[in-house]
Amino acid sequence: MSERIALLLCHGGSFNKETWDPIIRRVLDSSLLEGVPVDVLMFDWSYHGSKHNLKEPGKLYYLDGDENFPRVEHACNNWPVWAPEELSAFIKEIRAEDEALDRKTRLVGIGHSMGAVSIMAVEMSSPGTFEGIVGFEPICNTDMDPEYGMILISKVVMNTLDRESEWDSWDEMVKYHSTSKAFRRWNEESKEAYLKGGIVETPDGKFRLACLPSQEAGLYCYSIMRYDVEDHARMGCKMVYAHGGSTMLFSAKLTKTIADALPDQVFLSPAIIGRTHMMVVEDPESCAERIIKAFELFPVFQS
Repeated sequence: MSERIALLLCHGGSFNKETWDPIIRRVLDSSLLEGVPVDVLMFDWSYHGSKHNLKEPGKLYYLDGDENFPRVEHACNNWPVWAPEELSAFIKEIRAEDEALDRKTRLVGIGHSMGAVSIMAVEMSSPGTFEGIVGFEPICNTDMDPEYGMILISKVVMNTLDRESEWDSWDEMVKYHSTSKAFRRWNEESKEAYLKGGIVETPDGKFRLACLPSQEAGLYCYSIMRYDVEDHARMGCKMVYAHGGSTMLFSAKLTKTIADALPDQVFLSPAIIGRTHMMVVEDPESCAERIIKAFELFPVFQS
């Protein structure tokens, strides 16, 4: 039986699989992987990238009729359920292919935001699925005050719904993403990678976001997932957390308590200074460095 190592990457909400390209290019060029062939496996979540669905925009409503608290009713509200299910289905396809080829695939999970927490959910339900996990701010470790959280979600939903999402030409679309303040923190290479998979040309000749603003907003209208020490202990592999130094969506303090309780299994990387929850598109260089450093802890990369 042959054996391979495969990096399985899961993108965050509103992104697409191509968003990983600048990071993975740097990871594959690292000295750690010299002489260690690895495959790279990626896919898009429903309503993202190649799996876009522009016919289901969702429905806007307001909590208690208050326009200061907008929400979107959409299937994306239920991503904590269907995203891990989609990941599990993707892994089943890999295992079926392995069986047909008399091959064993040793998976290393790398995820951002909803992608990271989905990898964790799969590993917790089926320990040993992964050889190691690198999670960039999984949406599960936060000690945010509930009232503040409701206000923050409302602001994020408002800003998302106000975003421009349709253009008459490719050049017009590129200009928007080059001049909009919303993208001023983004690395240029990462922006190009995102646009490669995140823009759809429609039959009328227009260019639209593959993940509609209303669908993205729907991702934020959910009950936050929480994983404690016991949940982490169920995982059958090591996990390394990475986070931005300027994030508002991740608690390094809370995560450290989990890492301290499970010192041989859970690790917290130093913060990526000056970066936010969007670090994977802000700083691919530092993100690649965090991944490579994490690999040093995983037995699958140790000779």
